[in-house]
Amino acid sequence: MRPLQARLVTLCQQVLALGVVLVVLTPASGVVSLDIVGERPGRQPARSGQAAPAELMSATVPTKPVAPSVTEVPLTGAGGGFAGLRGRTVAGGATSARVTSTPQSVSGFAAIGVTWQHGEDLDEDQIALQVRTRTGDEWSDWEALEYHDEHGPDAGSAEAAKARPGTEPMFVGEVDDVQVKAATEGTSLPDDLSLALVDPGSATSSEVEKPADGGSDEATYDDDYAQQGALDDDSKGGFTLQSARTAKAVAQPTIFSRAQWGADESIRDKSALRYGTISGGFVHHTVNANDYTEAQVPAILRSIYAYHVKSRGWSDIGYNFLVDRFGRIWEGRYGGIDKPVVGAHTLNYNQYSFAMSAIGNYETAQPTDAMLRAYGQLFAWKLSISGVNPASTSQKIGSGTFQAINGHRDAGSTACPGKYLYAQLPLIRQYAAQAAPATPVVVPIAVSAPNPQNNLDASPYPDLVVRRAADGRGMVIPTGGLTSFQQRTVVGKKGWNKVAEVLVSPDLTGDGIADLVTLDKAGKARIRAGKGNGKFGKTVKTLSLRGYSLLTAVGDINGDGRNDLVARFKGRLTTLVATGRGGFDRKATRKGYGNYLQLIGAGDVNSDGRADLLVRTKKRLLLQTGYGTGRFAPPVKVSGSWRYNRYIAGDFNGDGRSDLVARTYSGTMMLLPGRGDGTYGAALGPATNLKSMRHITGAQMVGGSGADLVGVIGTQLVVVANRDTFELGTPVDAGVSFAGMDTLLNAGDVNRDGHGDVLARNTSGELYLYAGNGTGTLAAPTLLGGGWTGVTGLTAVGDVTGDGLPDLIGTPPGGSLSVWRGNGSGFGAAVPVKGSVPSPAGLPSDLSGYDWVLEVQPMKLKGKADYIVRDRASGATYVYGGRKKGVSAPRLLGEGLGAFDLAG
Repeated sequence: MRPLQARLVTLCQQVLALGVVLVVLTPASGVVSLDIVGERPGRQPARSGQAAPAELMSATVPTKPVAPSVTEVPLTGAGGGFAGLRGRTVAGGATSARVTSTPQSVSGFAAIGVTWQHGEDLDEDQIALQVRTRTGDEWSDWEALEYHDEHGPDAGSAEAAKARPGTEPMFVGEVDDVQVKAATEGTSLPDDLSLALVDPGSATSSEVEKPADGGSDEATYDDDYAQQGALDDDSKGGFTLQSARTAKAVAQPTIFSRAQWGADESIRDKSALRYGTISGGFVHHTVNANDYTEAQVPAILRSIYAYHVKSRGWSDIGYNFLVDRFGRIWEGRYGGIDKPVVGAHTLNYNQYSFAMSAIGNYETAQPTDAMLRAYGQLFAWKLSISGVNPASTSQKIGSGTFQAINGHRDAGSTACPGKYLYAQLPLIRQYAAQAAPATPVVVPIAVSAPNPQNNLDASPYPDLVVRRAADGRGMVIPTGGLTSFQQRTVVGKKGWNKVAEVLVSPDLTGDGIADLVTLDKAGKARIRAGKGNGKFGKTVKTLSLRGYSLLTAVGDINGDGRNDLVARFKGRLTTLVATGRGGFDRKATRKGYGNYLQLIGAGDVNSDGRADLLVRTKKRLLLQTGYGTGRFAPPVKVSGSWRYNRYIAGDFNGDGRSDLVARTYSGTMMLLPGRGDGTYGAALGPATNLKSMRHITGAQMVGGSGADLVGVIGTQLVVVANRDTFELGTPVDAGVSFAGMDTLLNAGDVNRDGHGDVLARNTSGELYLYAGNGTGTLAAPTLLGGGWTGVTGLTAVGDVTGDGLPDLIGTPPGGSLSVWRGNGSGFGAAVPVKGSVPSPAGLPSDLSGYDWVLEVQPMKLKGKADYIVRDRASGATYVYGGRKKGVSAPRLLGEGLGAFDLAG
């Protein structure tokens, strides 16, 4: 009997004596286990909404190695195609680009995966793989198989020479049949595509044990390590081996050994064991279901091991460590838990790092607090062996610079380790830093430049949190990336310089798609049918318009459901009203249009449901409201300054009102948002520079919510698509009141739940947390504490202390500029700042005319931080864009924000 088993029997006898529980240990999956459940010192409860299992200090493990098996089912031949496979393993209808397997029987606690021929490397979006299972008579829905092309041995290594690309293993559990399908776009399926059916094997006997901290066979590890160290020293001339025998600054966490999950050491490639160096660590997840039991974990590990070795062709399981949802750490790749074993986990960085993978799919579920604490303890210990501070934000790992603790996605274009686990990296770093030995705090401390975090809704752009002056109501005002257009796309290659007019009209051909109308210098008009993708077909209708000019699309001006045109003919405004016969009835109306420079089909400018018309001179813009009868009212001057040389009408910002894009004489494009009352707001922009474009017109051409631009540049017809970005969106009711507050702070993710939060200080010096949920609404306030009275310049500056958590800056009464470090649930004590926080370079030296001066993350999601200011007198809000040096000239964000008296 093993010592641990004897202790377990004693424990059971004590429990039986008390008459509390009876435990019978049985073999394999039918085991009923008595788990030793404990609470580690300092353990905190699980986060809200998280159904965390009890933290386990023991495991039900096999008493000897268990041999897994893998059955390979071919889906394509080694040389491509399906020769000899149809009717046996491939379902009917297979093509060179897609295949479905015949249903395959499985038994026991099964896992599956799909691999293909070595050397056929595909990007993640080049192949789609799905799986479904049958239990009894019912098939499950098809579910995606995860494939990450950046998960494996480093290129050029001996292990990579025989590795096969493939999916992550998926655990299908106790089912009767499994079926997979694969499809590619524009390419053939890879050769030797194979479905792996993994049986982890069954333990003949099991028992409950505590972790075997030292690993599987410490003496053997030491021999391997010493031998490779000597080899590297001889062959590389003075290579310094990373010592695993240095004094550990951090206590080693408890770790279950390979032997305890039943690793069959005969299947791994013993000659491929390698040691490297450790400059950082990576967090992964295994992408399997999250509802596994504690007794199933060893089988899951054996399945991953068998799939990595037998199907993927790796020398061993890819991860150095794995952690389950109960917070138990398991030894992964062979070689010594305290040594820098080179794994196959993070492509291009395996030689210089280690990785632990969370068992489960954390794209769909929250990790447990026990799991996060296990990560923190393991990373703190493993990094300390190599002298790496877990809080370091600048570690040279191979060819890149990273933090000491990273997600897999930080090293490549992958979703791993899932959005919910990735969102908890700052908390893992915090737990690791807490496990590290305490270091004296240097007072004062140096901080980095502010790194504001201001996103409160589902978009990636920063938001403003404001208080409505009338009632103290909290509101969130989204920003949207600033109005802009994409690069031009050529849709007509030549000859377009010969046309006299080009315009896009609402549907004229009866198919519901906008069409193109051109007028040449001889007076022939051509209507080309739109294709709905920004392109146009051949001419479908012609008409003679000799003597006509300023041809304009105006939509339906007489209410008959057909779209119409207007033009100037012999100095008169002339309507071309569409008929049911496919032609147009022409009627001259008002005189006096000889001096106008442009007619503009404005849409419904005044919100009366009827199409209107705009006309312009060199310095004036005039509105003719539509009667809905085919005629327009006399021209009336539109208030404002109108020194533009071209106007294009349409709903450009997606708010349902007709706007104008106006081009200045220097070529700058500005957006004039329609107010819906016959007037337009102040110019926003510049949006783009299209000085050389002629015949500019606008319509919704390529999808999205805003109108696009169409025009002629040189000999080409081009489309300039709207990016559907905007300055300020409609305010969202945050669901809370900020009455009685004197400070609002858009603080970033204070509580580490993946969503931005808001802080507010009241006049009594109490600080409250309003937790965000990513939709723009906020939870009821939670008191963080008092004592903030008299702190001047209190500002949310993002992470300036390098621990991944947002901080606050301000000056306490009678003190100096200080930082309050975020700790995941609030803020620590004030610590004086060494030197000063960099001041906003390039802003006006006198900011007294502004009552808001807010530093925000880049509004275009690139470059330096921006500054939003509000004019104290008018309420107009501007942005100064951050540059490498200084800021850009101010750009208007919006008018009418005077209704709000507090902002953050």
